[in-house]
Amino acid sequence: MDAIDDISDAIDVTRNRLTPVRRGTWLRLALVVFFVSSLGFGAPGFPGGNTDTGPDGPTVDGEQPTEEVLTEEVLFWVLVILAIVLVLWLVYEAIAAVMEFVFLESLRSSEVHVRRYFSANLGKGLWLFAFRLGLRLVVGLFVIAPAALLFLSMDAGLGGATIVLLVPYLLYALALGLVYAIVMRFTTDFVTPVMLLEDRGVLDSWSRFWATIKANWAEYVVYLLLVWILQLVVGIAASFVIAFGGLILAIPFGIVVFLLVVTLDTVGAILAILVAIVGLLLFTVLVLLLAVPITTYFRYYALLVLGDTEGDFDLIPDRREAVRDGGSGPTGRTGRGDENGSGGFDPDDGPDSDRSNGWDDRDDDRWDDEPGDRNHGGDSDEDDEYGWR
Repeated sequence: MDAIDDISDAIDVTRNRLTPVRRGTWLRLALVVFFVSSLGFGAPGFPGGNTDTGPDGPTVDGEQPTEEVLTEEVLFWVLVILAIVLVLWLVYEAIAAVMEFVFLESLRSSEVHVRRYFSANLGKGLWLFAFRLGLRLVVGLFVIAPAALLFLSMDAGLGGATIVLLVPYLLYALALGLVYAIVMRFTTDFVTPVMLLEDRGVLDSWSRFWATIKANWAEYVVYLLLVWILQLVVGIAASFVIAFGGLILAIPFGIVVFLLVVTLDTVGAILAILVAIVGLLLFTVLVLLLAVPITTYFRYYALLVLGDTEGDFDLIPDRREAVRDGGSGPTGRTGRGDENGSGGFDPDDGPDSDRSNGWDDRDDDRWDDEPGDRNHGGDSDEDDEYGWR
């Protein structure tokens, strides 16, 4: 079964792509992974509850206006903070949607060009952002509307009926959440490659992919089960590594912060905050670097399953053949490279390999690999001299 066989193939493809370890490649991928992995931000929650519009009992003259002013001021700032959080989350989600295509381009290519891939896939990314946002709104409406009816029935004195309906509602919400999770995962793992390969919109790509699901439904059911199990196991293991790395970082930074606060008073407190921020940034980089091979593996796993179930959707044909034909290099075949136009590559293409297929970026790009990298062949992601050294 392809969904089972591709588990080991994805390991080999990931190793071929990420080794030898090059600082520039890993740092760029870490930036992309910040947006496309589960390490990013979730949707902000909006607290709900009943708001009293009047006093519950007698008040002292002059007290109520002051309380009303304070309540209005607090409410105003709460709304301002929520609005800021919402705007930041929307910006993050929009960037993350475009970064999905940047990540795919980086996985099928032998180079990582963040700015070039971002601008080339801006339109597709915004369509993906709109689809995700619309799906969240629809699912949220279907979850919140029945819940509101339940609460209203409780206020109307129908508490017994509400309790009876509570269990079916929870099952309904659970089923809806499961459908939402599957649609979001399939959109990210399988529909976005179709969008990239065939230059289609989200819904059109879904219609194309739907035929593949119907013809290979068992493969995708097994894929879902396996990927959830693998992510659980890998997530637990990664959490231990992150905790251990965080502890190693926390000890020296904690000692420095403590000494600054104790010895320098106010100035020490300010310096301690700066040191703590540096430590937090280093910890974030550590987490992202750990997430690079994990996120890369799971995305390659999805791409392998997609290509095995429908050859027209194969985004990484050369990488697939490399690990299955026992090739020693990242391609495993000679002289074909990007000949099929589906994202393959060949180390023998020479220094002009990128230029003939729209990958060339001759302008000064701080995200690009340095020109000298072309001497390394098809898998050249050497550190560039613009902002990475």
